[in-house]
Amino acid sequence: MDSQRMLLWAGRHGKGEEFMDALNSAHFQDGKSASDRANVLAAAETAGLDAGAASAFLATRELEDAVWQSYGDTIHKYAIHAIPFFVFSVPAMGMVGGPFREGQAEKTTPWIVNGSMDSDRFLEIFSEVYSVWRQHMTA
Repeated sequence: MDSQRMLLWAGRHGKGEEFMDALNSAHFQDGKSASDRANVLAAAETAGLDAGAASAFLATRELEDAVWQSYGDTIHKYAIHAIPFFVFSVPAMGMVGGPFREGQAEKTTPWIVNGSMDSDRFLEIFSEVYSVWRQHMTA
């Protein structure tokens, strides 16, 4: 919840993208938890936000309702029934879509995984994407 609240707060200060870049880097490159408050605050500081003000903000409950509201709206608006939710788009082949892109419905994207799947299902998807890509490249 802290990371989502901080994203909204950072956005108010024109630093939403910078905050997400810093948090994603810490999480995906450095293996730091995006749920740990210290990591959230470090990402806020890296993004150029005032560390003291960010800490004071997280000490409140401000924006919790907005985060919960966004969860509910997103789940219903985009028909997400499970987490994780993967959308495999292949822009080089004109296959860009999914429920998070303007003007696209879920059914227009060829590969969507709604919920966890076993490795065989992902191998099947990647094999299919590769096959379609090869056909596209040789056409």
